[in-house]
Amino acid sequence: MHKRGFGLIEILVSAILIVLTITGLVHLFVAGKRLLFLSHTRMAGGELGKVFLDPLHMDVRQDQWEAGNNCLGLLPNTSACPSSQTIGDITYNAVYNITSVAETNNSLRRVKVDIKWNETLP
Repeated sequence: MHKRGFGLIEILVSAILIVLTITGLVHLFVAGKRLLFLSHTRMAGGELGKVFLDPLHMDVRQDQWEAGNNCLGLLPNTSACPSSQTIGDITYNAVYNITSVAETNNSLRRVKVDIKWNETLP
């Protein structure tokens, strides 16, 4: 009687192929999780840009620009101007840059808000 089956070499080769396939899938899921996390933090940063700019919309009164009690008077990071927000374990910091649009007329200003945070991967 002659028995046919898998030899030791075939079993080792198939085991190595299964391990390589599972390792590749694990790396794929880990990379997907990192991408999802980074995408989430960038979306939160973009949405917080609106939160940091909303007080500026409320202060659009030319007679109060130089008063110093609002964001457009630009004493940066005062209580009228939010400068940081924490969501989860990530702290988002706002850096305001206000410039005059016209050199001859100081009444028009451009506001740029940069949102910065440290990306720590899970």
